[in-house]
Amino acid sequence: MKPSSASLLLAVSLAACPARRAPPVQPADLPVVHPQPAAPTPAPVAQSPAPAPAPAPAPESPMDDQRAAAQGLNRLGTDLYARLRSQPGNLAIAPGSIALAFGMTEAGARGETLAEMRRVLHSGLDPARQSAALGALSARWNGGLGEGVTARTANRLFGHQRYTFEEPYLALTRSLFAAPLERLDFAHPEPARQRINGWVAEQTMDKIRDLLPGGAINADTRLVLVNAMYLRAPWETPFPAYATRDDTFYVGGATATQLPTMSRSGRLSVAAGPGFTAVELPYRGSELAMDILLPDARDGLAALEAQLTSERIQSTVAALAPTQVVLRLPRFRVETGSVSLRTALAALGMSLPFSRAQADFSAMANPPSPDDRLYISDAFHKVFVDVAEAGTEAAAATAVVMARAGSAAPMAPPTVIAVDHPFVFVIRDLRSGAVLFMGRVLDPRPSR
Repeated sequence: MKPSSASLLLAVSLAACPARRAPPVQPADLPVVHPQPAAPTPAPVAQSPAPAPAPAPAPESPMDDQRAAAQGLNRLGTDLYARLRSQPGNLAIAPGSIALAFGMTEAGARGETLAEMRRVLHSGLDPARQSAALGALSARWNGGLGEGVTARTANRLFGHQRYTFEEPYLALTRSLFAAPLERLDFAHPEPARQRINGWVAEQTMDKIRDLLPGGAINADTRLVLVNAMYLRAPWETPFPAYATRDDTFYVGGATATQLPTMSRSGRLSVAAGPGFTAVELPYRGSELAMDILLPDARDGLAALEAQLTSERIQSTVAALAPTQVVLRLPRFRVETGSVSLRTALAALGMSLPFSRAQADFSAMANPPSPDDRLYISDAFHKVFVDVAEAGTEAAAATAVVMARAGSAAPMAPPTVIAVDHPFVFVIRDLRSGAVLFMGRVLDPRPSR
């Protein structure tokens, strides 16, 4: 059996503001760098990025800073989960991917826009240290997660071919996030969208396709900031394939359905929480683990989700203790559609960055005309997680679209943990504590 896998994509799109809705620019706010005058563009073909000098190595970030940044992204993740959990069916998000895409976006914000983003993103470090810590986490997740683990996180800026961006901002995203700028012709939106979606598919081993839906890019688009994350991780101790058999799973907490269910016995870390049991499944290399949070009641998922905060996850992890168990877990796959995060983020208090008239991304681009100032037009997120006997395969992507405007204990009878009804899963980076993926499974079958 293949290892389980996960992938994610986040795309943040920025557009330029229409002049009639933008407030007047004060003299003190006039930019130093001016956009080149618009000129007729020939072919509707996405341009390949020009070769750029290799970026300088990212400044090192203390592990304490990385843990602080991880704590913030975990809070953002559970905040967003709470806003999205009312949607039907399975659910998955990748807080790590979302934090990286919005971390690149936050680095270009100023004034009240920056302050609002930092509150919602739970950015607890000063801006320079926050960017460095997120960049260090991105570098760690890009191949540094243990022997046998395939991990990739990639960041890229897709910018309008004739729009001028602030060089200090481009230098920061290159050096800290390893995110080069690729120029595209957004006057022809469909080829540009296909190019971005193709890049995402390539980075996620074809697990994330069509991150940007039709219409996500238009002639006002000036910048799309993208993070793509892919993970293929084998279990430290695989489930034996011969032990897999059909067993009952109560889909949605009610409908008994026979599904392929894996089984293994041995010592695993287990904790009891209010109304649920948690069990940790480590991946090879001891850098990652998946936690399964199983409600005690067959219909107890909603009650579990209502208490699913970053602090609850942290206290549950702290309570984990080695226990002799028999674990029965269905194979499962969660694959979300491309989800817009705009409404959820606005509900959390992030409104200025999405405002044509008030957004301030002047550290990213500072044009003289109000027509060309940037705001976030939307943010898209898509996740794939597949868990089987050998391990996990997961992928995720996020795009922010901007437009102008110890010793073994004596043996005891094993605890049987039968995951036979809806549950929550969390994939964690054990060193930093960051939650890379999290979600719920109502129906383990693919495409449910």
